[in-house]
Amino acid sequence: MTPTRRPATERPGLRSTRGRPVRGGATAPPKWRRWALPAVLAAVTVVALLLYFTPLLGVRTVQVAGNATLGQEQVVQAAGIEPGTPMLQVDVDEIRSRLQALPEIAAAQVSLSWPSTVQVEVTERVPVAFMVARNGIRLVDAGGVPFEAVPERPADLPELQVQAASQDDAATKAAMTVLMALSQPVRAEVTAVIAARPNEVRLLLTGDREVDWGSLEETPRKAAILPPLLTRPGKVYDVTTPALPTVA
Repeated sequence: MTPTRRPATERPGLRSTRGRPVRGGATAPPKWRRWALPAVLAAVTVVALLLYFTPLLGVRTVQVAGNATLGQEQVVQAAGIEPGTPMLQVDVDEIRSRLQALPEIAAAQVSLSWPSTVQVEVTERVPVAFMVARNGIRLVDAGGVPFEAVPERPADLPELQVQAASQDDAATKAAMTVLMALSQPVRAEVTAVIAARPNEVRLLLTGDREVDWGSLEETPRKAAILPPLLTRPGKVYDVTTPALPTVA
């Protein structure tokens, strides 16, 4: 005898929707879920406001590195970082701009070390020459930037003689390019680097000697042949055409 199967709609515990059986009705979500998300968002907002507008996580320490001639207090003052400033309000780009506005600083890096430290690393300009300006004697770095006033001519640096010393001046760039291309022993003999125009660079050396350099063309080759050329007696060493250097 074959058992008779009941239709799905007649099985216990089932309901029919559009002729199809489904299992019991949907369970309503717990009431706490309705207010949990708004509560979490409100808490996060309160914490964010506390951190942004109060010194709860404020600046406690400013660490300075890379300074040699500038004092730490000078760097901190130039950075303009007020103690207690909320860390979230510290603008590292603005601080870097303020530091690089100092003539003595060539570059600066600023970072945050949570929870309360600002780290500052500066690269100071290194003098490689000096210039005599209307407002006194100024040190000049390898980029041709006059950056620090000194009371007298440095005995161990050559004088830069151009019409208007500036990192944007073509004659200044030419003069400093030549000076930095020289080997250290030759550079130590240079008393002045002169550039009336970018293509007319001259070097004055100890012993009342002079080097006619000319333009920046073939600068590495000129720098290479100059040391052996200087071993020959003479007063004027012409490397304007490095293939045919002359000594007079």
